[in-house]
Amino acid sequence: MRRKRHKIVLSATLAAALSISLIATQTVQTINAADPPAAGSAKTDNAAQPAANTQAHAQAPAQAPAQQAAQPVDINKVKAELPSDANFKLAAQSDKLKLLVDSTTGHFQVEDKRNGEIWRSYPNPDQWPQETITGTWRNNLRSPIMLEYIDAANFKSQPKMTSLLEDKGAVEGLQTTATGFKLTFNFKTSGFKIPVEVNVKDDYIETKIIDSGITEGKLSLLNLKLYPMFGAEPSIGQDGYMVVPDGSGALIRFKQKSINDKSIYRENMYGSDISFYAERTARLNATFPVYGMKSGDKAFVAVLTGGEEYSKVFGSPSGAFGISNWMTSEWQYRIKFFQNTSRKGNAGFFTYSKERFTSEARSTRYYLLEKDKADYVGMASKYREYLMKDQGLQQLKVTSNKIPMFLDIVGADIKKGMLWDKYLTGTTTSEAMEMVKRLYGLGIENMSVNYLGWQKGGYSSFGGLFPVDKRLGGNEGMKQFIQYAHTLNVPVFLGGNYTYNNNERDGFNPRYDGMRNLAGRLQEFEQFSNLEKITLMSPEFSAQSLSKDLKEFKELGADGVHFEDGIGRFLNSDFNTRYPSTRTETMRTQQDMLKEAKETLGNVSVERANAYTLKNISHIHRFNDDFSYDLFIDEAIPFYQIAIHGLVTYSSNWANLRNQYKTEMLRSIEYGASPSFIFTNAPSEEMKGAYSVYYYSMNVHDWESTAVEEYQRYNKALGDVQNKFITGHRTIAPNVKEVTYEGGKKVIINYNTTAYSDGKISVPAQDIAVVAGGGSQ
Repeated sequence: MRRKRHKIVLSATLAAALSISLIATQTVQTINAADPPAAGSAKTDNAAQPAANTQAHAQAPAQAPAQQAAQPVDINKVKAELPSDANFKLAAQSDKLKLLVDSTTGHFQVEDKRNGEIWRSYPNPDQWPQETITGTWRNNLRSPIMLEYIDAANFKSQPKMTSLLEDKGAVEGLQTTATGFKLTFNFKTSGFKIPVEVNVKDDYIETKIIDSGITEGKLSLLNLKLYPMFGAEPSIGQDGYMVVPDGSGALIRFKQKSINDKSIYRENMYGSDISFYAERTARLNATFPVYGMKSGDKAFVAVLTGGEEYSKVFGSPSGAFGISNWMTSEWQYRIKFFQNTSRKGNAGFFTYSKERFTSEARSTRYYLLEKDKADYVGMASKYREYLMKDQGLQQLKVTSNKIPMFLDIVGADIKKGMLWDKYLTGTTTSEAMEMVKRLYGLGIENMSVNYLGWQKGGYSSFGGLFPVDKRLGGNEGMKQFIQYAHTLNVPVFLGGNYTYNNNERDGFNPRYDGMRNLAGRLQEFEQFSNLEKITLMSPEFSAQSLSKDLKEFKELGADGVHFEDGIGRFLNSDFNTRYPSTRTETMRTQQDMLKEAKETLGNVSVERANAYTLKNISHIHRFNDDFSYDLFIDEAIPFYQIAIHGLVTYSSNWANLRNQYKTEMLRSIEYGASPSFIFTNAPSEEMKGAYSVYYYSMNVHDWESTAVEEYQRYNKALGDVQNKFITGHRTIAPNVKEVTYEGGKKVIINYNTTAYSDGKISVPAQDIAVVAGGGSQ
């Protein structure tokens, strides 16, 4: 929720652990306790939310699995620990898959009719004799469900993990249905009852937890993993990888000899909820609800289709918990939070929410891929298919073979002065008109403009946007600029921040209309440049403000709203008693806001949008095209971009703010993004010291020749494939990538400082080459 400008006031941070830390009523004297070193490193996320961020990964829990040297075993006896094939009976089938269930254990098998492959919800029986894990975790891995709970009545109680086998539980009420089966897992010792459904449709299996039927007894459910070992495979003799939704997507490759390395991937879907506790890390958020695994010529991709806002993606490489590589959804039912006992909030204790989070459906689809599509491109393509069939996204229609350049124009900002703040004019509406005219004349004939900081007080003024500041030209000047842009077929979006309010316009009163956490504390953060407190608005108040403003946007002739810093990007619960909102309800409020804006104006742009926004937006701005650099992650991939290219336009970070100019430009082209710049008409030095827009190189005259050159390069690579799907992505040599589009066009990207050649095509150092129709361009 910040760029570089926000400094966040944090709750206490604790060590990352798979089993949640001890709850105590001890008084906390400081709210900035240091964390111990983590097992991996992560780069700084400049888009971090203004609160403690999510866990990067966890080390071994207190009840760590024992790893022992392999001992001679009776293979038949060991295999008997797993369900027998003879116990599985047909439950239902589709044209492509057969679903079979074991009524005793609740496990299932899936037979793929297309290739004869068998998929299991439990460990691979052929490899199980080599499993060295013992004790509790041996039972956990054999169980169809494992969960974590706490005794809320005992303030000294620690979270505990158990599983159906460990708890000596049983399967109850199993019934077959027209499309699968349903049953209840009865944890007889701990008292939990968890009803679930499993269904088969077309080429996928869907598991579902029925929240309304869960019973808890005297204990409180924290989280659970349903069929966690589905598709699990060891690294032994297997060439494979796990796909995790880190940044734009990343691979964790199968590795040998990684025993006792407890690094895992465990990340909140759509980021953490600032109304609760989450460890602060520098990780990129998981923005798309997808994970997958490839093993040899087999692969599945899992799409979370309901309740994902209350989930984590959990990935355990071989050696962390057993010899298998396994991935699952970890469904959250309660989250720890800091209950302050002082007005300043620096004393208190940690506890858990009393009420259990509920969702209409916590469901996961496991798409089983055909052998010729068993890789991350096939996974992303299947997710694209889901977005089109189930979410209603359609392939883009384009009117030009030139790719659009997304241009952010900064109107004004504020600089702190001795007695009063100084107004810094970046670009008036008349200057914006000249800027667009000149860039168009230089050859950038397809542009889309975001006009930012046009409100009274400039970019750092949040809330009460209208009217347009008179010092920039007022409403009339903005109308004239938009009308002129339209003569060049250039759409104009007006930037709007509907997350914060620091001017108390629109009738906003922080006491009554501000977002509050579970402890009732107002959600505020300090602006980095001037240390002023900024309040987060309750989502419902934000929605009301937007509804009132849309008429004003339309009267100015705006083609859309560009939502900055929050809407569609961060997802938080609100415990303001006037506007209570669960995480699910906040997600729906944001979706409704985007839908209303799109229906009113025609287009919507969102900064670094989460996947739940896709059916209601036109463009994703400053799209993440990197990963978090954890040591256990092996490679970044453009998974999300492969899935949505040709459905929604997207641009990477501003070109004139890159750290490694050529490398980041090449990666942007590799990922199929449109070019993007942020400009002012004012000299860059005049914007120094601005509260928010203090980037030091924004003057259009300093960058226009570079922008034109870069635009031409992007056009060469992507102009004629703007609405084409990406059908291939691979590494063809060290630091050389090849991207294939519908119709066969290939773009080859050479990141090396020396030229690349395969004898047929040559690519200069740190450059691209385009191959189409069997020839080069």
